[in-house]
Amino acid sequence: MNGPLNGLRVVDLSMFVAGPFATTILAELGAEVIKVEPLAGDPVRHNGVGPEISGQSAQFHTYNHGKRSAAVDLKSDDGREKVRQLAAKSQVIFDNFRPGVMARLGLEHERLVVENPTLVSVSLSGFGTTGPWAKRAGYDLIVQALGGGLSLSGHPETGPAHIPFHLGDTAGGLYAAIAILAAVREAEQTGKGRAYEVSMLDAQLHLCGDEVTASGTGDWPAKPHGAGHPALAPYAVFRTADDPIVIAAVGPEKFWLNLLGALELGALADDPRFSSNRDRAVNVDALSEALEHRLRDRPAAHWLARFIEADVPSAPVLNVAGAVKSEHVEARDLAPWIDAGQGNRAQVPRTPIRRLGDPAGALLSPAPDLGADSAYVHDLIRKSDTYS
Repeated sequence: MNGPLNGLRVVDLSMFVAGPFATTILAELGAEVIKVEPLAGDPVRHNGVGPEISGQSAQFHTYNHGKRSAAVDLKSDDGREKVRQLAAKSQVIFDNFRPGVMARLGLEHERLVVENPTLVSVSLSGFGTTGPWAKRAGYDLIVQALGGGLSLSGHPETGPAHIPFHLGDTAGGLYAAIAILAAVREAEQTGKGRAYEVSMLDAQLHLCGDEVTASGTGDWPAKPHGAGHPALAPYAVFRTADDPIVIAAVGPEKFWLNLLGALELGALADDPRFSSNRDRAVNVDALSEALEHRLRDRPAAHWLARFIEADVPSAPVLNVAGAVKSEHVEARDLAPWIDAGQGNRAQVPRTPIRRLGDPAGALLSPAPDLGADSAYVHDLIRKSDTYS
């Protein structure tokens, strides 16, 4: 693909979700990502989870479009040598094995840079290479639980809830993509490649952001935040006569006043319980009861139309299909259809990074068949140059 990362070649040994998510971002930005798979393929190709498209899991198309595929047996001397030779022709080698696996395979950074001094090695694991949890398996749910994120989701009445869009995995993948770009930039400046690591747990904790800082004060509710936030009000899901909506009338006080005007509840502006955001957050139960009493008089569409007119931050609660079909998402072409083989198509989310002036509807390449580019990789290895 044409993009800002044209000319960057990445040897991608990663499988499942976290690692492939990272390299899909790079592929969409123009990098050549060579996915090195075991002879049976990335297990996600046939994981038996969810729907299939053209005989492969829909999930595989999501996280592997735009890449090349080479089937290599890393258990064999010949397979490991092929990867070493491929690394000599590339700028990046990336994996999401547990710590120690790359060394056991003879693919550790110290060995690979002998042939390619500017090569960068980036490893993504559940818990990093140090600390008492380093050897543990890093599943998405485990990382969410240990990183604090799971404790913030759900509702106080029902307890924590898993954040279902693989936040433990995708957060790790996102930071891994950043690490790859940082490592490449450093190698360009110094002429020497280095090894980087990213931990899914580290990424999860970093995404908790101000929750970490607030917790450090010892004066912050360590409980699920529900469908809102304990320091902001009104900032939550509210029931109407039919469908739920969200209202986020916080920040500039004008939004609170605009909400009261749209609901014809101007008297609440003089209620001392609601005179500031802090007061409203303290008295959130009373506030929610007063607002919902009015909201349940009319359907969601009625209120949302009034809120748009009155400049009140609000929205319907869309499911994924509804979000994808929204006029804004369609206008920005954020969920394009790609070729999935056998006359089928797959709908995938597009990376949110784009250059101003580029067309919104740039075509995305499909996910590769297993080993589709093995011959290409063989020819690449035979070339005399380091990388092109």
